[in-house]
Amino acid sequence: MSISRVWGSFAAYPARYGVARYRLVVFPPGMTVGERRMLRLWRGWPLWGAALWLGLQIGGELSGMPETALIAGSMIYIAVGTLTFALAGETRMRVRTLCAVTMAGYRNDDADRRYAMLPVMARTLDHADLDLDEGRISASQHEARWWQVYDALDGMASTAPSLRASHTPSAIRAATSKPAIPRSTNPSGINIHHR
Repeated sequence: MSISRVWGSFAAYPARYGVARYRLVVFPPGMTVGERRMLRLWRGWPLWGAALWLGLQIGGELSGMPETALIAGSMIYIAVGTLTFALAGETRMRVRTLCAVTMAGYRNDDADRRYAMLPVMARTLDHADLDLDEGRISASQHEARWWQVYDALDGMASTAPSLRASHTPSAIRAATSKPAIPRSTNPSGINIHHR
């Protein structure tokens, strides 16, 4: 599920084996339409840039110049990426992103806190859009709600632990620990508890 709006986007990626990823991206309030377009263009560059490069390779192969297409396609790919990077400007530095990864059967207080905040913030922004569309709030009230979520994400980023802090990431901790296996997930029906 992916929702893309004026304020950013919210995406939920259910995966296999009980792992789910969630991501909320909030653009800085007060952006112009042009800034938002350039920012979305920059953020999508890895995908559309790769498609452009692949198209250039196919075109070069069909025209009988695969070596030239490889060199020219790579140069165009880098040049276009650099151009979108420059056109997005400093706006890309002000984007706030909140990600959470949950794993069934494993608890991590930080991930659980982030996961709990994600739907609340996304719902707040979605309700602000709905209220604006239905005329219950003005554009300035909509932007004020947007600012509240943006500032909350900014506050969460400033209180987040440093990357240099010595801690074991939850995925590594989950992979190296020996938790009790619940009966419902044990295929043999034998309940095994590790101590």
